[in-house]
Amino acid sequence: MLKRMLLLLVLVLVVGIAVPNAQTAAPAAQSSKASDLLKPLQVKALITSAKTPADHIKLQRHFLALAARYDAEATEHADLAKLYRSNPGAHYPGNNAQQADHCDRLSELTLEGAKAARALASDHEKMAGAK
Repeated sequence: MLKRMLLLLVLVLVVGIAVPNAQTAAPAAQSSKASDLLKPLQVKALITSAKTPADHIKLQRHFLALAARYDAEATEHADLAKLYRSNPGAHYPGNNAQQADHCDRLSELTLEGAKAARALASDHEKMAGAK
């Protein structure tokens, strides 16, 4: 399970660079907010040293907040794709269909990152309860 978590963490960290803030509801009646996001060095330190339920809850909240950011980013890219498709007369580098496809792909990738972040949050929620 640790190997899976580390692999997902790498995916989440790589996809998560320069993503805007957002909020979402979290499982188990907890909510995440942008302030739950940790700095990359904090995440790495906690992953290697988490021992208490509080450590795992902190990581859970971080990954839920990260998933919310990714969901917002995915929505933004999907909206951009719709705009490119609805404005065929505009002149962009390449063409509008290529721009729309690019935005669709970014939306898909960011949704995958959100899914991975929620999986990590779930794993840490379980670890917090097992202590």
